[in-house]
Amino acid sequence: MSSAILRRLLPASELDRTRREEIIAALNQDLTCTISLAISAKQAHWNVEGPNFQGLHELFDVIAAEAREWSDLLAERLVTLGGTAHATVEDLSASGLQRFPRDERRWDSLTGSLHDHLLSAAESMRRHARDMEDEMATQDIYVEILRTLEKRAWMLRAHLEESL
Repeated sequence: MSSAILRRLLPASELDRTRREEIIAALNQDLTCTISLAISAKQAHWNVEGPNFQGLHELFDVIAAEAREWSDLLAERLVTLGGTAHATVEDLSASGLQRFPRDERRWDSLTGSLHDHLLSAAESMRRHARDMEDEMATQDIYVEILRTLEKRAWMLRAHLEESL
């Protein structure tokens, strides 16, 4: 296949190599963040106890499923741009993300920890979305994810405010 045809097939071909690598690095960073969020939400889902168990149990599972979908969106976008998804256990360990409580069962502690994780993810997505004005398809993915992250953080905060 000629390079002219290949250029027409690749999205965002107007991006220079350095910029494309920056975007791929941001996507990989947020890929590890969303995978960590999915795992943390499942941890909370499995272990939560206390008032409103059923509601929180279900909400934590919804967040886990959404985070897995976001991971897929981010990974597919970065591969589309010519990158390689970095989402091994080792990548997660090296990411520096805040640790989720491992032996916690109390609803308020799990809800607060997951709320903080959602806000941290939203902060990263917002920062990267602002930096994607030259790459609208990637920016759109970030905005889509950010909208739901903030909605889920609001829902968790409502549970926490109830306990105050």
